[in-house]
Amino acid sequence: MLPRIRRPTNYRRRPPRLAGFPLISLITSLVLLALFLTQAAAQSVTTLTDPSTITFTLDPAGSATYFLPSSASTNPPIYISLSLCSIPSSLSSNTSFLLPPVLDTLLYVSSTPDIQPYPSNASTPDDIFNRGESLATSKLEYGYGNVTLEVDEGERGIYVAVFAPDLSKVLEADASVNGQWVFELDVSSGTADPPYVARSRAGLRTEDTDMSSVLLSTAKWTGDQPAYQAIVAPTNGLALALSRSKCFVRSMAGQSVASGANLNTSTTTRGWPAGGTRTQYFVDGLDRGANYTAWLLENGTMSDGGGAIQTRVWDPVFFATKSSDSCRLVYDIDVCPSVAYAVPAPASLDTPSLISFFNSSISASLTNFTRTMTTFPCGSDEMGRYSVVSTCQDCINAYRDYLCAMTMPRCTDAPSNATLNDTTLAAGDFLPSYAIPSQYDTSLIRTDPFASRTPLFGPSNLSATFPTLFNSTYRPTRSNLLAQSPFPYTETPPCLDICYLVEARCPPFLGWSCPKNSDGSPSGGTGSAAYGVTVDVPSAQRLGGDVKGSDLHKRAADRWGNVYCNALYSDLAMAAQFAPPSSAASLLNSIPRIALTFLVVAVSFMLCS
Repeated sequence: MLPRIRRPTNYRRRPPRLAGFPLISLITSLVLLALFLTQAAAQSVTTLTDPSTITFTLDPAGSATYFLPSSASTNPPIYISLSLCSIPSSLSSNTSFLLPPVLDTLLYVSSTPDIQPYPSNASTPDDIFNRGESLATSKLEYGYGNVTLEVDEGERGIYVAVFAPDLSKVLEADASVNGQWVFELDVSSGTADPPYVARSRAGLRTEDTDMSSVLLSTAKWTGDQPAYQAIVAPTNGLALALSRSKCFVRSMAGQSVASGANLNTSTTTRGWPAGGTRTQYFVDGLDRGANYTAWLLENGTMSDGGGAIQTRVWDPVFFATKSSDSCRLVYDIDVCPSVAYAVPAPASLDTPSLISFFNSSISASLTNFTRTMTTFPCGSDEMGRYSVVSTCQDCINAYRDYLCAMTMPRCTDAPSNATLNDTTLAAGDFLPSYAIPSQYDTSLIRTDPFASRTPLFGPSNLSATFPTLFNSTYRPTRSNLLAQSPFPYTETPPCLDICYLVEARCPPFLGWSCPKNSDGSPSGGTGSAAYGVTVDVPSAQRLGGDVKGSDLHKRAADRWGNVYCNALYSDLAMAAQFAPPSSAASLLNSIPRIALTFLVVAVSFMLCS
């Protein structure tokens, strides 16, 4: 229910009349009148119109007061929002200063003339309003605050006061603030929904980056394609603290590199749940080894059907481009539809040739596995299914993701402080080898062809793997390998969940087995060191398109740009198993026919007995 501001009823007892002292009373009245006129002159109140958007500045410890007459607001509810656009210059130039994401109450709204929010009447904002039922307030969270209210009939209007933030709690005692705060105040009414909405979750999913590009995707949507806009701008010191501010996001849109020839927008069915349509953005032309922030913006119609536009902004995601050219971002691969990340790639090999190489090596293995699965009567209810929740196609899809994750390593930069040593083979050929510090032992460092898990990246096979690069006279010397191979690179290992999904969705006769997860790391079984594990990620720190309502909080990545293992959406598939069904009907529809038959037989047996 919207807060309704009501005028307080004040009951005052008449003071006794004084019998004398008329001169003193006259002097007192004149002094009070002079003080009132001085105060009224200092208390400049700006009249607002409906709708209106104003930008204003405040000095440190300053404030401003506005009045919206009731005649200008005849269509409640009334939406009042405040955005912080920029901070004083002395703070923005201070590299050690971080603006808190949540600022104390800065926006005050009152409809009672007796307690108009005149800043000069009090030393602190809270002193101005002494009746909580006569005002509405809002903090600024990530640069944005808002109040939605209705006004009683007969009230003169609405008073709005804005105060500069009190930074005494975050600044040193002797620190001074020079410059001005810049705010934007919006007032509107007459619509079912507010004109601007800041979502408290990420709208984009960072698939991956290479040294000059990034791939972003949205959550699935139905019906007409939403009017989305991707904003990708270099990260600055206010990108988080003002990430929901209307004016700050607008300024970042003016700096966005996701436009023109640098932007390729398309749709995809990749993601979880499989088959949903999503919008994806491939943004090129980024700086090498640079930090970026990406917002998802949508200009959609309001729910009342009147055609009014509502702007929606989601919390941003943060990412960094890679520093080396050892990794290449690939996606929309037919044989591996879930792959959307950077893979090791020789610098001189074009992307279509790289994808063709992976396609040929994966297709053969997938064909053999599918042939094995056909020995089981997958589509026969009469013969009996091996599972009431999984099908043979589920098994093939799970194995496909496993095969792609193992064959196409997820590539990222090698540690910058690794040292190069010369090593030789028995034949005298030089190979680059890197000594990796122990703090990097959570990643798999692929320093030379012998360290690669992909055999075709081995030194003796490079000429056969990439015939367009090498001829019969090619020798894997140190200079050739450094110039033509993708080494060195760091591999983000596949998530253990990828193996678990094959184990859970495939028939027992395959004998599939995975390492166990012990104390947050894989243990036991062949190849346990080649897996990574998911970690707990709070809901506010997750990427866009996440599973809602799941009790499983393990994820493979977060919106700050951390990637803990290569999931191919297996972390979301696991989380979906711990999410409540949307309705009983949807749960019923998800149960295979044989399971329903079993339930019917069981119920009939119980009734008969």
